[in-house]
Amino acid sequence: MSRASRGMIQVGGVTYRIERCAPHRYSVVRLLDDLEVGTFRTFPNLRIQPTHVELALFGALVRAALRSARTSAVMQVAPAFKSDEEAPASSGNRAPSSLPPRAPLLV
Repeated sequence: MSRASRGMIQVGGVTYRIERCAPHRYSVVRLLDDLEVGTFRTFPNLRIQPTHVELALFGALVRAALRSARTSAVMQVAPAFKSDEEAPASSGNRAPSSLPPRAPLLV
């Protein structure tokens, strides 16, 4: 299995490496002894699985990884907002608006 390093984080004076195991799945490795301390996934929802550390410490590690953008979950492009003017006209499947249509601007 190919693992790509996503970067380093430091929590409580100890440095950890974040490795991408699979899409949206990461392992956390303590650099001191090269021990995998747990795994987590970010999609469809966040799931953490500590193996060699307490749950509270591993939760802090995952929070640090997400906050410092060490996962692809935080690097996803947000969907672009399209206003009614930009959106393609629908074929009548849309519920009618309770607001009257806008008056054209006169210049």
